Amino acid sequence: MPRALAAVFAAAAFGCLVPVSAMHLGDEMKWGDAPPTLPKGAKAAVLQGDPTKPGPFVIRLHAQNGYKVPPHMHSMMENVTVIKGTFMLGMGDKLDEKAAKMHHAGDFVAIPAKTNHYAIMKGDTILQIHGEGPFDITYVNADDDPMKVKK
Repeated sequence: MPRALAAVFAAAAFGCLVPVSAMHLGDEMKWGDAPPTLPKGAKAAVLQGDPTKPGPFVIRLHAQNGYKVPPHMHSMMENVTVIKGTFMLGMGDKLDEKAAKMHHAGDFVAIPAKTNHYAIMKGDTILQIHGEGPFDITYVNADDDPMKVKK
């Protein structure tokens, strides 16, 4: 069964029909540089909504082995599904790789709003992140914020 047709049947089984324009198959996703609020080196694709505006959104983040997001928090809940690779998630104000918990493809994590956490990618990793926008990020240490002008 073609993937697009399978997606329509899956959506119908859950009581809703997803418009074809809202479906994104892997080879059709438009990847670009991740937002400048994240450390350089990752790619992102918006699947639904606009993460910068109020309302639901779904994005994918693609990062290589060793990519790290320093300790930070969001004003809203962050929902993460691991699509590929290993997502190491740690809670707290300091990045501690030994304390981070490993999450593998298929795993889901809900991070409560205003909870300090950090991320480390092992291997070629793709995450799907969804929530209610606007998506924001506040770093525990202001010097970790890539938007801050470095002197």
